[in-house]
Amino acid sequence: VAGPAIRDRAARLRAAGDAALRLHLEAQRGVLHRILTEGPRLGRTEQFTEVRFAEDQPEGALMALRVAGHDGQRLTV
Repeated sequence: VAGPAIRDRAARLRAAGDAALRLHLEAQRGVLHRILTEGPRLGRTEQFTEVRFAEDQPEGALMALRVAGHDGQRLTV
């Protein structure tokens, strides 16, 4: 396969992945999730979606929090 075709397909796949992520993040708004903190401002839901905290949290804590929104890459609480 020619290089330009490979790059074009890769760009289309990245765009589709970005669109799917945005739809997933938007669908989580208002949903209550159990979140495991991995760092002071980073956690993951049980489905492994990244979560950004506005304030520092203790690492390794498991919390039930309602999703406020997202920043385009991660959920926000």
